[in-house]
Amino acid sequence: MKTLAACLLFGSLLALVCLPLDAAAHDDPIVTVRVMCDGFNRLDMDAVLGEFSDAPTVKLVGGVRGATQIEDWVQQQMDEDLRIEILDIGAPQKLSDGYALTWTGRFSRQDWRNAGIPSRVVSNTVVIHNGRITEWTADATDTSAPSPTLAPAAIQLSNDQADSMREVFGIPISLVLAAAVAVVGIAAVLFVSNRGS
Repeated sequence: MKTLAACLLFGSLLALVCLPLDAAAHDDPIVTVRVMCDGFNRLDMDAVLGEFSDAPTVKLVGGVRGATQIEDWVQQQMDEDLRIEILDIGAPQKLSDGYALTWTGRFSRQDWRNAGIPSRVVSNTVVIHNGRITEWTADATDTSAPSPTLAPAAIQLSNDQADSMREVFGIPISLVLAAAVAVVGIAAVLFVSNRGS
């Protein structure tokens, strides 16, 4: 039994040491955006705010910065029944300490629907550090709708930062490697425990 416990401990430590740092520090940026949008669609403020960092910036008319302003802005969007349908999502772009992700969504709010505008197409860019959104830029390309809360802005990535994140079957390679290390660790534990019996 001590051998099994030692092997489990060794396998866990091996997995942590071999796990790429960006896999340990970052969630999948696509999942982060999907969870945030789903939170808006379910009117789940905690789910939405859980995807933002402690000091985020949302680039809109006038901008929204910091946890308190973001919380007020999210509440306002929920009061207007904001719905987001993701139309297109790009490949995450690796930054030195996170990811940038561009995506396009169809946004719909009750005040727009009341004005006869069912939805607006919005181009978005998010910057994600440690699995949480630190910056969200929205560019409402549909100019026929009122724009009280979504306005043009952009994030420029340098060529050094725009290094594409590698994926295997849509899964970040760092997570695939982490799973492989875990499988090898479990196999080693089973091998050692069977030898000892």
